[in-house]
Formats: sequence, structure tokens, C-alpha cells
Amino acid sequence: MSKTLPPQPKKRPRQSRSQMLVRAVREACVKVLENEGPDKLTTQRIADVAGVNIASVYQYFPNKEAVLADVYSEQIAVLSQEAGKDFHRIHQLSEQSLEATLEAIIAMEARFLSRLYQLSPDFYLQYESSFDILQRVNEFTQAQSNPSWQSWFPEFLRRHKERLRAGDIDTMAFIARQSMESCLRNALYERPEALADEAFLKEVLVLLERYLLR
Repeated sequence: MSKTLPPQPKKRPRQSRSQMLVRAVREACVKVLENEGPDKLTTQRIADVAGVNIASVYQYFPNKEAVLADVYSEQIAVLSQEAGKDFHRIHQLSEQSLEATLEAIIAMEARFLSRLYQLSPDFYLQYESSFDILQRVNEFTQAQSNPSWQSWFPEFLRRHKERLRAGDIDTMAFIARQSMESCLRNALYERPEALADEAFLKEVLVLLERYLLR
């Protein structure tokens, strides 16, 4: 499936002064979204809040969507760093409890998707496939000498193989992982409020437990 790519900046700042300007534009975009909502977001409003001339915004961004795309790239980078910290906690938890580890993974992924969605719902849904948070998390964790999510998950299940039903663990890991991600991503499009609903996340956990356990 091809990805719909969001608009890109016209150019990247090189000098410290231009970097400060672009940073101010990104911060202004976030402020407008958080304080006034996506409907109030315009290039002129971004320029006003940033305290710069609108021509300065257009020097780097062709439109507000390109500013939003830049903001999302930065937000995903922040979430990837958070995931690196979560990975250590989840890895330690995986030595103790299968259920608690699955619950922590579901909660982390739901939290990331919810935060990205809430920033600008329509924009995120339009370009969600191009903002692959799991891929970025994988890249970040592997850069820290950690295994990828795809290779870590079956190894995690093997630590608890005495609890698992009969079956090929690699296949079970793939199906469980894809089922969880599918539930969360479908909720993003159909019931985004469910990503913050503990009852819904518990049902996703029950789904995985009933598939994986004896």
C-alpha cells in the first residue's frame, strides 16, 4: 500500500538565526493547536504567534501542512526517545510477568497513537501511514543496541513458553503483534477515544491472552 506523503519544507535552516526562526514557527504551531484548535491554524496565525513576518514562514514552508508535518516529525522523535526508556522498563517486566508486559506494551502504543492523533486529528489521519511511529521506535531502540520490536517479541514469548498453548512461537508472536496493532490502529480511525479507555485496552489484553495462553 502506497503512503500519502505530507508536504515538505522548502528548505532546511543552516544558520543559527534561521534555525531559531524555524523552531519558533514549530512552537507557534503547537501553541495554536493546543490553545485554539486545528480549525484556527493558518500560516498567518502561526506567524503572529511566532512573532515573525509571514514571509519568513513562507521562506521555509509552502503552507501550514508543511509546518504541521515538521511538528509531527519532531513529536515522533520525542516519542521514540520515550519508547527507548519504556523499552528498558518493559524488558525488565518481561522477566517477571507475561500479562503485565503485554498490558504495558498495549498501553505504550495506545498512548503514542493518542498523543499524535490529538495534536491535529484530521491531519494525522490523512498522513498516519507516513508517520510510522513503530518504525521510528525500532530505529531508535536499535541505535541504542537494543533488538527490534519484531525480533524481541517472540523472544519475550519464549521466556514464558510454559504458559503458552501449543504452536509455533514465531507464528504466534507475529499474529499476536499484528492483532494488537490492528486493534489500536482501527480504534484510531473508528473510535479514537477508545485509545484512552482502560476498559478497551483491557479487552485488547484479553484478546491476546486468550490467543496465546493455555
